[in-house]
Formats: sequence, structure tokens, C-alpha cells
Amino acid sequence: MPQNLKSVASMLLIATVTLNLFMATLLAVTLKAGYERKIAEVRTTVTNLALLMDQSVTGAAREAGLVLKKVQSHLEMVLNNGGNLDEVPLTTLITSGIGDIAGVQVTDAQGNVRLGAATAQPGSYADKDYFISHRDNPQTELLVSQLRNDTADGEWVQVFSRRYNHPDGRFAGITMAAVPARHFAGLISGLNLGPKGIALIRDLDKRLVARHPPLDAPPGHTGTVGGSIELTELLASGEESGLFYSDGTADRIPRIDAFRRVSAMPVFVVAGLGEEDYLATWRHDVNRAILLGLLFMLVTAGGAVLLWRQIKAGDQANRRSQMLLRHASDGIHILDERGRLMDASDAFYQMLGYTPDELKDSSPDRWDARHPARETMQLLGNRLQPEQISTFETQFQHKQGHRFPVEMSTVRVDIDGRPLLFSSARDITERKKADEDLRIAARAFESQVGMLITDADLRILRCNQAFTRISGYDADEVIGQRPNLLQSGRHDRQFYADMWQAINRYGAWQGEIWNKRKNGEIYPQLLSIGTVSDEQGQTTHYVASLSDISARKASEEQMRTLAFYDSLTKLPNRRLFLDRLEEALGAAKRRQTYSALLVVDLDDFKVLNDTEGYTAGDRMLEQVATRLVSCAPHKDAVARLGGDEFVVLLENLGKQELEAAQQAEQLGNRILQQLARPYRLGDTEYRGSASIGIALFGAGYPALSVEPLKRAELAMSQAKSAGNNTLSFFDPRMQAEIRARSEIDAGLRIALEQQQLLLHYQPQVDDQGQLLGAEALVRWAHPEQGLISPARFIPVAEDNGLILPLGQWVLESACRQLARWAEAPPTAQLTISVNISARQLGQANFVDQVLEILQRTGAPAQQLKLELTESALIHEIENIIDKMNNLKAHGVGFSLDDFGTGYSSLAYLKRLPLDQLKIDQSFVRDIAFDSNSADIAQTIILLAERMKISVLAEGVETELQRSALRERGCYHYQGYLFGRPMPIEELERELL
Repeated sequence: MPQNLKSVASMLLIATVTLNLFMATLLAVTLKAGYERKIAEVRTTVTNLALLMDQSVTGAAREAGLVLKKVQSHLEMVLNNGGNLDEVPLTTLITSGIGDIAGVQVTDAQGNVRLGAATAQPGSYADKDYFISHRDNPQTELLVSQLRNDTADGEWVQVFSRRYNHPDGRFAGITMAAVPARHFAGLISGLNLGPKGIALIRDLDKRLVARHPPLDAPPGHTGTVGGSIELTELLASGEESGLFYSDGTADRIPRIDAFRRVSAMPVFVVAGLGEEDYLATWRHDVNRAILLGLLFMLVTAGGAVLLWRQIKAGDQANRRSQMLLRHASDGIHILDERGRLMDASDAFYQMLGYTPDELKDSSPDRWDARHPARETMQLLGNRLQPEQISTFETQFQHKQGHRFPVEMSTVRVDIDGRPLLFSSARDITERKKADEDLRIAARAFESQVGMLITDADLRILRCNQAFTRISGYDADEVIGQRPNLLQSGRHDRQFYADMWQAINRYGAWQGEIWNKRKNGEIYPQLLSIGTVSDEQGQTTHYVASLSDISARKASEEQMRTLAFYDSLTKLPNRRLFLDRLEEALGAAKRRQTYSALLVVDLDDFKVLNDTEGYTAGDRMLEQVATRLVSCAPHKDAVARLGGDEFVVLLENLGKQELEAAQQAEQLGNRILQQLARPYRLGDTEYRGSASIGIALFGAGYPALSVEPLKRAELAMSQAKSAGNNTLSFFDPRMQAEIRARSEIDAGLRIALEQQQLLLHYQPQVDDQGQLLGAEALVRWAHPEQGLISPARFIPVAEDNGLILPLGQWVLESACRQLARWAEAPPTAQLTISVNISARQLGQANFVDQVLEILQRTGAPAQQLKLELTESALIHEIENIIDKMNNLKAHGVGFSLDDFGTGYSSLAYLKRLPLDQLKIDQSFVRDIAFDSNSADIAQTIILLAERMKISVLAEGVETELQRSALRERGCYHYQGYLFGRPMPIEELERELL
């Protein structure tokens, strides 16, 4: 650009910016002044509104006071004349005003209601603070209470009260009027506050008395304590009135507010106008100013741009035409009236392979391979006719000799009175090839394979005759529809999600799928789907090819059935079962869980075949297969190994060996029951039985595929040796454990019914050996086995649900002992700790159960300590904390047992209302020799000290352990060093 054009551009820019800055400054100063005036006006308005509310509330208070004064005077006059208060016509004294809405009552000197409205609270007022104040202070006149809701109907009121006296000056009672909060709401309902304004009346405890407009939310309910931070600070300062700005109110509306303390009542009033209301006009002015500024900026900028364009127009016009010609994508060339090349674009020369100098002044026959020179001149004359645009196809010849098709567009243009031919040539080689490909594709589309084409939104665009033949749908029935009308319903969402994931990732998918014909028939199909993308890589179409493979699938299924299924029972045969067993072994090892095999062999089946024939035997085998399938978790879990031998596969029975064995035994017993039912074999009925061998595999067992089957068959042989209609485990130890556990399960129920349970108590002492209390530990006094350790029956009780009645019995028994101790001064301060299981703590009514037991037994709640383990705190921690706080409020204490061995979340520990931490015996055992155990114990002691709770070490068995604990600050102990768990009589005899 020339230097003078740059200077003009700089001057235009500086002038435009200067004018716009001046205009913006002027508008800003004007708007700021308007804002300050509006704020001052609003402050005055809200101050006046607050004053008006003060006067209205004060007037209502005075009216109530006058009514009560009138009643007082009349009552004292009746008493002075020796009259009877019960005959005072109270309703005639209150004829209008506040008396119409207030519940007015009169009490005697004992606070009993003598006269009054039916809606007011009945009964005695002797315990009310205003009654006591009038009774004890003869000089007290009118009193007004804070907002309260202790009336009979639960309505929020403020009570106005006055004292009245006997003729000798003695206190005779009070008169009072309960003015409902809704009365004050009516006083402020007529205020003009605007759409976002607010008027509030609150008592001095910040309870809401009245609000206008009403707010249908908890903060807007009468009696709700609230108020913004700014209002709270003003009240705390002692100011009688003031202004403040708030934006943290219940409805989140910014306002300017004024408040006043009401001298006649213990309330204050607040009036506020919404910022959105009082700044609406000013903000409208701001918008207009911005619009004016933008308009001014557009006008000045537009003027400068127009002026600049006029300056640049001549220079740009010439350069633009040159750039268009150089960079045009088509082969643009200009011929004069004689047909000589005047100028051309770079694309034209590149298309032909010539340089500009090689084609200078050449005629079109130099590159046009279809038209000779004479025909070219004739065409040139025709195309130079005015306003005639011609489009046609021809062939160009490259400098190298090859020809290619082009599309020509020509039009006559006049420049300086001279006719010229403006032509544009476009190479259409690719388009011709695409047309040819389309013709070939159209022929291939009508093949013997079903074809379907959709757009990117999966709307069907085309289908061929083969698709119609396979699906039964004509083209007009599916075009515009989605392919999901073919879905059979046999595949879940995950199948289609995986299919489309492959299509989107790789651009294609192929596989077998079940689809549905128009007549509803479900058939298998081989489907291939591919995507068609544009130049930007965006999918534009989907192409699907499909083939009916019903015949092939039927043949494959028949072959598979013959190879892998038993022809009689239709169950998997031994070959297929071994494949599934191999898979089950691998899955069990990966998951580290247990599975089981149950080999079932019919008893005396050979006798049936020999006596009734093979036909009867086959019928029985069919019925046995049906009954086994009904017992198994699914049909594929059952297989026929051969002859009268069947097998049931149970997978994923859990990570506990004993639990897996129990589940396998339960299924085995159910199978025995089913197979012992009568069989109908033609006209005869036959009763049979079976022997079952069970073998576990998975975690902790070898991974050889045939081993579980061998072990189960050996166990089955053992069961047959033991007698018909029985089952046996391969592992005798497991059989014994299951039998022992079953005996514990059955015996524990009897123990609860026959009161075979008892409590032993282990002492808890301080550093001087003084008894602090005891931990209650349950024991089972079995009539044959003697005392059974809780380690044997507590886990069973946890599993079968008996831990709930068992735990309740322990708690109630311990509370009865506490009640007996509380009656004697030497034992009144002793505590008893009771262990609470996670299932007990998880009961919704756990708190009610504990409180009911305490009330029924009379035990002092302060001497009961509930011990929780860290594992009980893993689930529903918030609910557990609520239950603990509830019981803590009634005096019950809490101890955290086995601390440091389980959950140990300090985030929750600090929130638990604990009284004691118990150091686990695993740390106490090695505290004198192992530095890690000592450090952990020290940490627990310091933690308890910081949390201001006590700490007790359990499992203390030696003086060395006690000394090590004492050195680290632990002074409470429990363990064999001080006493084993013992009956209560022995504990009281030795330690009390």
C-alpha cells in the first residue's frame, strides 16, 4: 500500500476512536448520577415503609392492651363489689377490634382458666413465664410474649397479658389475649412493595411472625427462625433502626431493606424493595445508553469505512481480478473475436501441460481434440452472439498427447466496446468414471444376495429383489423405515451396542443374526454391514448384504445334537459336559470361588430293566432327567454320563468352602426327594431312589478337568456303600463339618427355647486393680456337650438370623444384672459392656428396643456400655451415627472394640459419640517385644487422649504387658491377668 494511504488510514482510526471515547465517558457519568439518585430514593422509601409498619404493629398492640385493661378494670370492680367471676359477661366487654380475632382468657391466682374463648388453650397457666412474672411482680402491667405455638389448635400467637388484683391488692389472676400471627400478616398485606419487595415481622428470637408476600417454603412458614447475615449483625449492634443490603435471604432476591424495633412489642419489622424493581428504569436507561453508544460507534465506524473504501476501491479492483484469474480452480480462458487466446488462469495451463508463452495467441484447435479449426471458428461466431450462455462437453488434448473429457461454459462479454468470449473448462474425467461405476454398481445391486442401503440416520433408501424374496417385504413397505422392523427380539441391547461399536470403529461388521420375516417367522441370517463416507470422513450411508442361512443352521444343529446331546433324554452327553466342566474349572480359578459336581446314580436300575424291560427303563430315565432339570439352576447344568448315571454342575457357590458345601448338600437332598417320588411307567407305578456323590472344585483344588468328576464318582460309590437314597462328600472332613454345623444350627434354636444360654462376666479393672465393670459374654450350656464356646455358635447365629433374639436376650440379661447392682452402693457405679452385632445395629427399631429394655428392667442407662466392632460401621454409617447419638442422649455409653484391626476410618471416628476405645489383644500380646505393636498401641492411646475418651486394653495376661501399657498411658485393663470370664456369683465373691 502507498505511504499516503497508510497516513489517511491512521488519521481516520484516531478520529473515530477519540469520538467514541468521549461519547462513552459522557454516558457513564450520566448513568452513575442517575444510579445514586435512585438508591437515595429507595432508602427513603423503605425507611418510610418500615415506619408505617412500626405504627401499624404498635396500634395493634395498643388495641390489645386497651382490651385487656378494660377486662382488668371490670374484673377488679366485680371483685370489689363481692361478685362472682364466673358470672362476668366477658364477651360483652370485647365487642370489636382485636377482640374479634384474639383468644381472650381470664385465670385465677392458681393459673386455672375461669373465663375465656373456646379456641384458647384450656387448663392451667401456672407454669407460663408471663403468669409467673405477673404473680411475683405486682408492678408489672402489660406483658407481650415472644411468638409461641402452645395453644390448643397449635396456631402461632403472641400473648398479651395483664394482672388483676383482689380489693386488698393480692394477686387474683391474669387476663390475656392470644393474638394470632395471621392478624399481623393482615396489617402488612396492603403494602405496595412491588413484585420483588418484602415486608417481615419477626420477634426478638428472629422467629417469623408475618411475611408479605407469603413464601410457600419452610423459610416462609410462621415460627421459622431466619434472617440475613446483615440483619443479624444490625440486631446484635443494639441499633433501634437501620438500613442494610441483603442478597442471602430465603428467596435469594437482592434488596435494600430498612428495619425498626417496635417499642410496644418484642418484635422488629423489615421492609425491603427488590433491586430488580427499583433499578428497572435505571437499567432501561443503561440499555438505551449502550444502544446509543453502539449506534454512535457504528455510525462513526461506518463513515470511516465508507471513506476508506472509496480510497481503496480503484487499487483493489485491479488486484482482485488478477487474483481471481490466477487462482481459479477451473480452466478459465478468454478469446478475442478472432478466436485467439488473450489470457488464461494457471489452472488452464496446468490442465493442458503448456506454459503461457507456448499458447500465446493460439486458437482453440490447438487443444480441442473434437473440433477442427474450421468448425471451431464457426462455433466461435455463434457463441459471440449477445447474452448467450453455452454449456457443452468436448475433449481436450494434453501436450503429452492423451485426451480427457471436459465440460465447457462460454459467454460473451464486452470490454471497452470489444466483444470477447469468456470460457471455463472443467476436467470431468472423475465424473465420467463415477457414472460408469454407478452403472456397474446398479447391475451388481440386483444380485442373488439381499441388499439394503440406508442413509446416515438409518432410514432405508433402497433394497433389491433378493431382499424382498428373503424378508417378504416389498420395496415400498420398507423405504423410509428403519431396519429394526426386521429385529427378532432374540438379541439384547448389548449385542446391538457391540455391533454398532465395531461399525463405528472399523467401518464394517459381519456375523450371524436372527431376524424376522414379514409373516413373523424368525430365521438365521448372515449379515454384512459397511459404511460409505464422504471426503471429510463423515458417514453418509450404510450398505448391508444379507443371506438366509436357515438350511445351513438346521443342518449344523442336527449335527450338533447328534454329537453333543443324549438322544433319549435330550440332555448334554459326556463329551459336551467335559467341555463345560473345563470352562467351569477355569472360571472358578479366575474368580477364586468354589463350584461343585453332583454325580447321581439310580439305585437298582438294572433290576428294573431285567424285570420290566428296556422300554420301562427308558421311560424312567426320561422322567429322571425332567426332575433333575427342575432341581438344577438351569437346564444346561444337568448331563447324562451314560446308562443310569447323571451329573449336575453347580458354579460360583461363593468364596467359603463350607458355604459352598452347604449349598451343594441342600441341592442333593432336594434331588433325593424328587427322585424318590413314584414313577409312572405305562400301566405300572414304580418307586426308585438314587445315590449322590458330591465333590467341590475351584479355589484350593487342582485344576485338572477330570479330577472333580473322579472324586464325585468315588463319593457316589461311597454313598451306595452306605445304603440307597443317600449322599456323600468326597472329603470326609467337610462332611463332618457340615454335620457339626447343622447340629449347631438345630441345637441353637432349642437352646433359646429351653434357656440353655447363660452369661459369664470378665472383669475390667483400673491400674490399682479396682473393679470398674465387666464385659458380658454369652455361653451355651449344652446338656450333653457341656459349655460350648461362642466361637462355634455365634457365626452360625449370624448366618441363620438367630443373632437377633440371642443378642436381645444377652442385652436384657445384662440390664437385669445392672439393675441389681444399682440397688447396692458398692456396685452402683459398676458398668457392664454388651457386644452388639452388625445385624442388631442395622435394625430400624434398634434404639426403641434398647430403651424399652432399660425401662422394663430398671437398669441405669449410664452404667450400660454397648461395644461395637469396626466391621459393624462399614455400611450405613450415617444411620448408625444417628442411632448412637439418640442412645447417647439417654445416657447409654459406647465402646469401639478391636480398634485398629478393621475399618478404622478416622473421618467417621471423629463423628462417633464414643466413650472408650479398646486396644485389640493382637497388639497387646507382643507389646513388650514387638516395636510395631508398641507403636500402634501408643498411637491408639494418644488418639483416645486427644479425643478425650478413655482407652482399655484387652487380652492382658502378664505383668510385663500391663507395665508396657502403663508406661504408654493406658490404665484400664481386661484379660486373664485379672480374671477369666466367670459366672456372676464368682465375680461378686472374688472381686467385690
